[in-house]
Amino acid sequence: MAYTAKMDWLPDDPVNEDDVNRWEKGIKDAHSNLASHKNDLNNPHGTTKAQIGLGEVDNVQQASKVEFNHHTENKTIHITAEERTEWNAKETPAAAQEKANRAEENAKTYADQTFTNEKLTVLPASEAIRDARTAGDEYPIGITFMDIGQENKTGYPLDYGFVKNENYSTYRFTQYFYGTGNGYKNMGVWVRHWYVSYGWTSWVKTSGFLYARATINVKQKLDKGTYNKIKFNSKITDSHNAFNTSNNRFVAPNDGMFLVESGLYMENVQTYSNFELTIYLNGKQYKNIAHYRHKPESPTTSKEFGVGVYGSGRVPMKKGDYLEMYMYVGYDDVTRHISDRNEAYNYFEIFETGGINPSLF
Repeated sequence: MAYTAKMDWLPDDPVNEDDVNRWEKGIKDAHSNLASHKNDLNNPHGTTKAQIGLGEVDNVQQASKVEFNHHTENKTIHITAEERTEWNAKETPAAAQEKANRAEENAKTYADQTFTNEKLTVLPASEAIRDARTAGDEYPIGITFMDIGQENKTGYPLDYGFVKNENYSTYRFTQYFYGTGNGYKNMGVWVRHWYVSYGWTSWVKTSGFLYARATINVKQKLDKGTYNKIKFNSKITDSHNAFNTSNNRFVAPNDGMFLVESGLYMENVQTYSNFELTIYLNGKQYKNIAHYRHKPESPTTSKEFGVGVYGSGRVPMKKGDYLEMYMYVGYDDVTRHISDRNEAYNYFEIFETGGINPSLF
């Protein structure tokens, strides 16, 4: 039964056993009720969210203290103030694409208004500068192309080709010539520069270098006491069709530096003999490249032996210059001959080694 308190005690009222037991029971019942109320999680008083201010709180799951601390200490998902400022300054993909589209459109507009095939790429015949001697400051600014007609004789490397001008300013001008004739003879690329204080430099060849090789396939008599022109009558190779077997002559198709190598194998006997192999340029002695002299102490005409004379030299040439090989021969009695051995022994070889003629400077 519920505890009933005695509220009318007087100073002289006796306290008996029943009163003490009632007090103890009241204290026990109070503790039991308090414990039961404390463990009751079913809202025994019927308290509402509104009564305790929870009406404004969302009914969602809350993180634990451990989870909360782990989140706040995560340096990867959080950024600093500096990082935030840097990120905010970056463009969005859409803004970047818009800027790229605008730049492309501006470039197209500029190109359409500034560059045309007629004026800045290919100069028509009426505007082409066909005379290579024309000063560089007469050319239009920009990259232009010009056709150089056949048989042009004004100073371009070949008679036929086209020119590309890379003219940035009066002080920055480079000109290229491209040979476009039919066949290797009209092949090659040349370059030169314009300087206000100097004018045009010489043309320098950069590609399409020449190579030719010829030989003798019959014996050739060598007259003594004179220079004998060697009759190289058979071509082995000729990249630019520059060697003529009818007159045994190499003709330079363009200015340049050429390496000349030649060798001859003579039929000889054991008596006095003297051989001098010489390059002739434009019909005149230019460079002696080999010499052999034989003077036995006990001459005899019965013993024959072969003599090889081989040498090489560099020759600067202008377009149209020609080369020939000559052999000076001295002997006493028996006539000497160039043998009919193959091209390993008898040859005239020309290789273009540089695209510039140093004698022009």
